[in-house]
Amino acid sequence: MAGTVEGEKIDVSFSGKRCIHSRNCVLGNPHVFVPNAPGEWIHPDAASVERVVALAENCPSGAVTYKRKDGGPQEKPPVVNTVRVRENGPLAVHAEIVLGDDTFLRATLCRCGAS
Repeated sequence: MAGTVEGEKIDVSFSGKRCIHSRNCVLGNPHVFVPNAPGEWIHPDAASVERVVALAENCPSGAVTYKRKDGGPQEKPPVVNTVRVRENGPLAVHAEIVLGDDTFLRATLCRCGAS
């Protein structure tokens, strides 16, 4: 499951392949990210642009991303690259990651070596 949901001031994209189900999005604002809903489950206009930005930037895997349409700043690469070990979970990378033609700012890597 992947795709982009367009809002009035911000578009939100989701990549099911990258999602590690940390639930930060759903627990962060269940009005924006509605789990187990029939049909559309991402509602970018259900909160302020700043709140949606914070929710997306809190996604450790980078499965949730955004594109602002209000002229506000887009997410920037961190000043310092970091790798965090999540307890009983993957490595969380926050850096400018370039893979082929794609650039990501957040990703998770399984510690089993299967990533």
